[in-house]
Amino acid sequence: MPSSELRPFRIVFNAVEGWGKTTLGANAPNAIMLMARGEDGYLTLLGKKRVPAIPATTVATWNELLATIDALIADPQGAKLTVLDALGGFERMNHEHTCQQDFDGKWGEKGFMSYHKGYALSITYWLGFLQRLDRLRTQHNMSILMLSHSMVRKFKNPDGSDFDRYESDVHPTTWAATKKWADAVLFGDFQTVIDKGERGRERAKGIGGTQRIVHTEHSDARDCKNRYGMPPVFQVPNDPTQSWPTVRAAIVGETQ
Repeated sequence: MPSSELRPFRIVFNAVEGWGKTTLGANAPNAIMLMARGEDGYLTLLGKKRVPAIPATTVATWNELLATIDALIADPQGAKLTVLDALGGFERMNHEHTCQQDFDGKWGEKGFMSYHKGYALSITYWLGFLQRLDRLRTQHNMSILMLSHSMVRKFKNPDGSDFDRYESDVHPTTWAATKKWADAVLFGDFQTVIDKGERGRERAKGIGGTQRIVHTEHSDARDCKNRYGMPPVFQVPNDPTQSWPTVRAAIVGETQ
């Protein structure tokens, strides 16, 4: 009979810019961070002493990423959470690798972009990457937190009018495989304050907000996933050290 214990997390955390995705991962206990080239947010925060110093490395190529994960499988260095920052950067490496391996480095219509074959072929390599993460998770009881930048994308609605929705900034093929792999896809946002104008006569408009919130349920506005039974939305304190404990409490069912 399978164990009823909660297994290590597989989370994709998508959020608007400035929410604090990197800070979330850096403040988790026993975390190690893998950064895609060009993703230097953690180093900037560390230089300003806004995050704790944790084991962190930047990977520049697809093969380097896989080798780094393999090294962690061999020796997890005491880590219990692997943070990947960010999804789009790793996808770019995947596409570069596919272009070199399968199209002789040609990106154009006679290469990677020919009938979008590159995206279809790249998913094989991507699934191998996710399988490596699962080995790390299984062999070392390691949780995985994959950070992702968000974008607004038009959703083609077969049942009615199309609408805009927050999604990860990766290709739909990559996203479909990643979302299927994850146990939770969360979306971080700021609670919007609505100004209805004098006596409500003016058109209502959003004037922003500073209260950080996390959405967990799929909706027309956000592409989320929630296998953990978390509340549909919960608040996160502005104290950065409390970001991860708050998210973890929602996962394990301790949210009030």
